[in-house]
Amino acid sequence: MNTVVGRHGWCVAMTTTTTTTRSRRRSVEHKKSDDDDEEEEEEKEYFSASSSSESSVALPMCISGAAVACATATTNPIDVVKVRMQALRNNNVALGLWKTVALVFRERGASGFYVGLMPSLMRATTYGGLRLGLCDPMKKLLSSSPFVLRVDENDVRTKLLAGGCSGALAAILLNPTELVKTRRMKGDSWQTIQTQVSKDGVSSLWRGCSMAASRAAILTASQVAAYGEVKRAWMKMVPNAKDDWTSHVGASAVAGVVTTAATNPVDVVKTRMFISGEGGKLTAKEAVMEVVNEYGAVRGAMRGFTANYIRLGPQTMVTFVVAEELRKWFGLESLK
Repeated sequence: MNTVVGRHGWCVAMTTTTTTTRSRRRSVEHKKSDDDDEEEEEEKEYFSASSSSESSVALPMCISGAAVACATATTNPIDVVKVRMQALRNNNVALGLWKTVALVFRERGASGFYVGLMPSLMRATTYGGLRLGLCDPMKKLLSSSPFVLRVDENDVRTKLLAGGCSGALAAILLNPTELVKTRRMKGDSWQTIQTQVSKDGVSSLWRGCSMAASRAAILTASQVAAYGEVKRAWMKMVPNAKDDWTSHVGASAVAGVVTTAATNPVDVVKTRMFISGEGGKLTAKEAVMEVVNEYGAVRGAMRGFTANYIRLGPQTMVTFVVAEELRKWFGLESLK
């Protein structure tokens, strides 16, 4: 404090003291404000990181579920035909694709091709969202895990393993939706399904779970790996190729062929296990032997292949094209 000698010296001293006090207060308040701002920034970063971590799993799952639902609604009539073809026994007339179409139409009309649509859509949004939406997180987990051979997350081995794990997990959790969908497409009423569950218990909803998980693992692994590898090769081989809808359609079309060939044998056995009930439960081994005895190994494994590809080919195309567009719209990177 400076002291001024004079008549009004005491006023100058008092003014200087007041000014110093105010400056100190401002300094303390400014420091406190800075501390508060830092705390707010830390909180924002924390919640932003948490939100980002949650959305990195939730958003791809929602996108995958929506894409698979669109594909399912498009291909449900073909799925009905495929199930009816695979469900035919020797004591029935052996029907081909178009005769099966005529049979479904004769029995129920046009609505017969949309039997089981609601269970299919419910399953698509949940099962489809899980099996495809978990692939990217699974790839990151496997590529960084100390218990697995560390390779690039976009390596074909990582894609196959990640797709297999996510597909099997989704199938095990949601097997009841697949069983109900298949029984409805075969022609069983809701009352028949409820009676069967009441008779055999809730555990009967997981009948055929082993084959369903095997099929889902093969399906997802082949779909994800084939699509990613074909798209990468397409971008290299085709002049001026871009990561747009043309490459998405081309890659997904090839992936559909690969996926159908890989999953059809398992799909035949799984369908036979799902529709068993009235004639007794079938194990996987019994279902395989039944199919082989009726149709032979090769013919039985490829039973319903045409209908399966007509369904799975377009379904794979719609799924990946829609998923790619939705990912682009939400600012996510393209599928690899």
